[in-house]
Amino acid sequence: MKALLIDERGPRLDPAYATPNAGRGSTLVRVLCTGLSGLDLAAVAGRIAHAGVLGHEIVGRVESCELAGLEGAVVAVDPELPCGSCDWCASGMPRHCRSMRRLGFGSTDGGLAEFVAVPVRNLVRLPASLEPELAVLAQPVADAVHVARLVPVERQTYVTVIGDGVSALLIAQILAARNASVRLLGARPDRFGLCERWRIRHRDIREAGLRADQDVVVACFDAEPTEADLSGAEAAERALGMLRPRGTLVVSGPAVPIEGVGLDLSRAAEAIVSGELRVVGSRRGALAEGVGAIASGSVDLAPLITARAKLDEGVGLLRAASDPSQLRTLVRVAA
Repeated sequence: MKALLIDERGPRLDPAYATPNAGRGSTLVRVLCTGLSGLDLAAVAGRIAHAGVLGHEIVGRVESCELAGLEGAVVAVDPELPCGSCDWCASGMPRHCRSMRRLGFGSTDGGLAEFVAVPVRNLVRLPASLEPELAVLAQPVADAVHVARLVPVERQTYVTVIGDGVSALLIAQILAARNASVRLLGARPDRFGLCERWRIRHRDIREAGLRADQDVVVACFDAEPTEADLSGAEAAERALGMLRPRGTLVVSGPAVPIEGVGLDLSRAAEAIVSGELRVVGSRRGALAEGVGAIASGSVDLAPLITARAKLDEGVGLLRAASDPSQLRTLVRVAA
C-alpha cells in the first residue's frame, strides 16, 4: 500500500509499504481521509519521537471485521491504544494507561496510508448525515467538549482562552456557546477573523492586562511553534496573573510530549497557594462525543480546514501544511 512515513531517510512516500494485518479483536480500515495537524508536523520536525507512518486523525471505511454489521461502515478512529491490562486500565481509566500507544506516534503506524489496523473498540460509526471530511476533527472537538465538562462556565462571569491554534479556537467556540463573556487571547491577528465569524470576543495577548479578574482561564498548549506568551511557563504565569482569588486554571495540552512545549508551574506555586487557585489538567475527550457534537451542528468546522491535499503528493503536502497560515490540512487517501 501507499504510506507517508518517517524513517532514517526522513519523511517520504513509500508506494509499497506492507499492508497491516488485523489480528483478533482488530479490524482493517481503508482510510478515506486524514487530518494533518501540528502534532504530525512536529513529528516530522523531530520535536516528537516517531518512526513509521504518520497521521492520527483518521476517518475510513471498515474493510473487514469480526463484528457483524460493521463491515462497510464509515468510522472515525480513536488514535489511543491502551494496553488493557495495567492497573489504570483495570480500574476503568484506560485514558491514563501506563503503556499507552498512539497511532502515528512512537513506533506505531498511523493513518496517512491506504489502510490501518485498529481494535474494533477504537471505531466510532459516523451518522449517514455526517461528512467524513468534517469527522477528521472529531478528536479535537471531543477534547474541547471535555474542557467544557471539566469547568461549567455557565456559572462563571469572566472566562479567557489563551491560544490561537485549532484546539484553542474549538474550545473558545464551544465555551462561548455557553457563556457570552468568553474571550480568546492570541498572537496571530489573521486568526481573529474566525472569532469574529463566531462572535467571540478576542484580543492580542500582548495587549491584555493582568488584572486578576477572570473566573476561569484555559491555557491551550499547541504543537505549533508560537509566541512565548502562548506556550510553556510564560503562558502559565500570564494565565495565573489574570485569575481572581479562587479562580480556575485549566491546562489543555497534547497527549504526547513535544520538544519546546514545556509547562513549569514551580515558579507560580506561590500565586497558586496565596490565591487559593484551582488547577485542572485536560488532555483527551471521548471520540464519540466529538462525533456527536459535529453531527449536531453545534460546531463550525469548515473554516478550520484551510488546505486539501492527496496522499500521492507525498512530502510536498507536508511542506504546504507547514505554512503558518494553515490550520488543518485534509489529506484525501482513497479515491
